[in-house]
Amino acid sequence: MKTITTDRISRRAAQFSVAMALSACLMVPQVALAAPKSSKGNDIAVAAFKDVCLASAPTFATAAAKAKRYGVKDADQQFGGMTDDHSMSVQIKPKKECAVTSENRSDPTLHAQFLRVIAASGAEVPNDAKAGKPFVTTIKGKRFIFQHDRRGGEAYVMLSLDK
Repeated sequence: MKTITTDRISRRAAQFSVAMALSACLMVPQVALAAPKSSKGNDIAVAAFKDVCLASAPTFATAAAKAKRYGVKDADQQFGGMTDDHSMSVQIKPKKECAVTSENRSDPTLHAQFLRVIAASGAEVPNDAKAGKPFVTTIKGKRFIFQHDRRGGEAYVMLSLDK
């Protein structure tokens, strides 16, 4: 018989919380689309992640205002919002989480775009970073978990590890 320790339960609870947060990010229609580009050549959702999440980190205090520039309606600092056509959403939890989601894309360059915008913010990106595999790096002196999840849509997520 296995003994279940408090550490193991805590670790499982944390893993479950991250999985639930990521699954909430994926509540967008599952339609495969060509990736719309921003004026700088990145997919519009990757550009939004850069301008909304990375630019407002580590507190995400200005994330809601930045999301409105991308057409995200009802953006607030406790949840986020969605575009009128439901093609993109932003989730915000001050000092904890910022995520941008979009519909499925058939663009194989999305993960590389995601990694490039993180690296351009001054963060060190692991060489073996793969879509669906979270990694930890530091932005403006704070540690974050980053993940690009492609199941059921495109989710670009950063979760704070610091209190």
